[in-house]
Amino acid sequence: MLTDGTVSLRAPEPNDIDDMYVWENDPSVWVDGCVRAPMSRKALCDYVNSYNPDPAATGQMRLIIELNATGDPVGVIDLYDYDPLNRRAGVGILIDPAHRTHGYATATLRLLCDYAKIHLGLHQLWAIVNRANQPSLQLFSTAGFRSCGSLRSWIRIGESYSDALFYQRLLTT
Repeated sequence: MLTDGTVSLRAPEPNDIDDMYVWENDPSVWVDGCVRAPMSRKALCDYVNSYNPDPAATGQMRLIIELNATGDPVGVIDLYDYDPLNRRAGVGILIDPAHRTHGYATATLRLLCDYAKIHLGLHQLWAIVNRANQPSLQLFSTAGFRSCGSLRSWIRIGESYSDALFYQRLLTT
């Protein structure tokens, strides 16, 4: 298990489905991801039961964020658009609203960066962050990611659009 003393990262298990169901079906976080529709419990069951942790095979990897002190799941972190040729992947993170502002996201990102560098041999991680999402902008900056570009009118919110910032962290420096 990947751990830093505060949080641990592990593969999704069947007992995580109820939490994942709540997180995936929260419309308030849809604007910061690529999902705009509810997800069924069956789809999550199928995903967990067929989970393949090899990003080279699936192009992605999802890990549950668990508190070491209690064993409670507090969120998920995803690697996606895994590119083995250029040794990079996108990263997305969700912390349950009841567990935000405790530093768990920062600890998780740092742990994932170490894992991606040491075990996956990645050169860089990147994220696209809604310019209006100040907590996420602060999170990625704190975790060593640097803003390296702006994407105009990138995220649709209702009938309008928001800019996004492209964040990148080189893992070899």
